[in-house]
Amino acid sequence: MDEMKSFSNIWEIERNFKCPVIGAMLSVDKHKDILKKCGWDVNGLKPYEYHSYLMGCMGDENAVSIKTNNYIRHQSGKYMKQVAALYKKKDAKGVKALWNDCSARGIIGPVMYAIVSHKDTNVRLLQDIHGEVHMLSHANMTEVFNIRRKLEAVDQALERERNKSCEKSKTIRDLVSQLKQTGKEKGALTEENTRLKKKLDELETQTVLHQPSGPDLTHNVERLEQALSCQKEKTLRAERQRKQLEIQLFSAENENAMLKDEFAQLSSVFAAGTDDIYPCRERETCPVTGACPGENCPRRRLCARRIFMIGGITKMKSYYRQIVEKAGGEFDYHDGYLRNSNEDLAAKVRRCDVVVCPVSCNSHNACLKVKHLCTRYNKELKILNSASLSAVTQALIVPDGAVGFN
Repeated sequence: MDEMKSFSNIWEIERNFKCPVIGAMLSVDKHKDILKKCGWDVNGLKPYEYHSYLMGCMGDENAVSIKTNNYIRHQSGKYMKQVAALYKKKDAKGVKALWNDCSARGIIGPVMYAIVSHKDTNVRLLQDIHGEVHMLSHANMTEVFNIRRKLEAVDQALERERNKSCEKSKTIRDLVSQLKQTGKEKGALTEENTRLKKKLDELETQTVLHQPSGPDLTHNVERLEQALSCQKEKTLRAERQRKQLEIQLFSAENENAMLKDEFAQLSSVFAAGTDDIYPCRERETCPVTGACPGENCPRRRLCARRIFMIGGITKMKSYYRQIVEKAGGEFDYHDGYLRNSNEDLAAKVRRCDVVVCPVSCNSHNACLKVKHLCTRYNKELKILNSASLSAVTQALIVPDGAVGFN
């Protein structure tokens, strides 16, 4: 087609555009594939060496540059047609608008080649494109390093949770093993009990049929009755122990299931970006220790605020504390059992800035009491439908359903 003659080949375009075009359009594997098809020995080469050797062939027309040119023009064909049509209408502004739209959508390589290789592209537009692509490379490098740091933090968090899950699984296996052993002991005691009962029945039958034959028979009966009584006591003890182990096993399984659910929810939050939840943890300065940036501090949502939680799951108290303290707050806790005195509860409400009350793990009286105290002392009260870690995180740290601080 005649309109394609208006576009320069890759070895003919401006030198400072060759590297950006090739870097944006050819993957590492494509670099390697082109060199290999042209007879190059690519074994043991590093990615930057593929690119270096490929760029070394872009000065003139040769086997490597031709293959590279064919691939680039094939990938850019759609945009080359659009650019050719715009220049045919002498619409230079339309070409600039096409570049702005595609770069905003992340389409860089094909449209960049289509514009910079056309003979009618003016110098001003070439300068703009070169400058924008250059700055994008810096931004992408910064983002890569940020993502690597976030991934490292997520990997560490996942490893900690994985270790906790392994410990819980080991506890469950031990409880199951104890339960099986207790079952075996119970079975053996039951068999022994049945045997003794049978023997006692035989002796009682002999006693009825033959009448007592002397002190030896009476002594045997007493001995067997005593042995039977001991076996009954052992059986009862084994049964009680078995029930206790079943209760412990059930509790451990429930707790493990709950931690797995919490772990899945926290993983999704970490995947969204751990640094967005605790943006200040790598700073050398802190609002608590000094050099406070004031209103510009991204951590000020909980900074130096006292969070008082009443109720919730007592075993997860340390996890609640960790959420609050990592966000810069101070944590206080009450298990929700009012007992005979309310003075301790009132004192904790007076000291705090925010009260968190999960209704799922509190009595009705406790909820009413803490609501009354918050009204009396003018304290902010957050009523939660759930005592899960994600619910507490959402209420205290994540505003308006988004990850981050106010």
